[in-house]
Amino acid sequence: MLRTDGDPELLDFDPVTRFLHWLTLFLVAVIFLLAFSIDFASSKEEAVALIHLHRSFGVTVWVVTLGRLVWRQFARFPNWPADMPQAMRHAAQWSEYSLYALLLTQPILGLLHTDAHGDRVNLFFLGHLPALIGRHRPLAKQLLEVHEAVGLLFLGLIALHASAALYHHFWRRDGTLEAMLPQGMRRRVTLCESRSLRPR
Repeated sequence: MLRTDGDPELLDFDPVTRFLHWLTLFLVAVIFLLAFSIDFASSKEEAVALIHLHRSFGVTVWVVTLGRLVWRQFARFPNWPADMPQAMRHAAQWSEYSLYALLLTQPILGLLHTDAHGDRVNLFFLGHLPALIGRHRPLAKQLLEVHEAVGLLFLGLIALHASAALYHHFWRRDGTLEAMLPQGMRRRVTLCESRSLRPR
């Protein structure tokens, strides 16, 4: 679903879209935190537990991303800011598509690496997921390298996405960030802005 045209009254994303957006951010943050914590584990058992959690949250974010894509078919998005250049709109759309592609691709790469390494994903310690491929250690090494490279690319895109949101909020002041903020946080942001603009 692309941005809505001709509906100036639609200023915010719907509650489901906002919830799934911030849920995805939380899950991705946990995934990277777990990944960077593995090397600092105090024991082998702790490292294995962190790896299982990293894989489990990876599967979770893949499922949530599928849900987001399904919901997009029914959601109505607010208009682009009227003064937003066409090139900036295209850049925003392609960065969004790229993030979705990585959200779907990265967990699959991790799952394939796990299977090729001879392990199975233990989903939140509740049970093992079926293997998609058989054990193949050379392939596992290659998949791990790709998984790590895509992870760095993913971090770069997230940083770019966050920077763009801050640019829209502090420089352009076009309401783009507020449209995705939770209701309570949006009220606080509006209140702070009104106070900052109040004559002293």
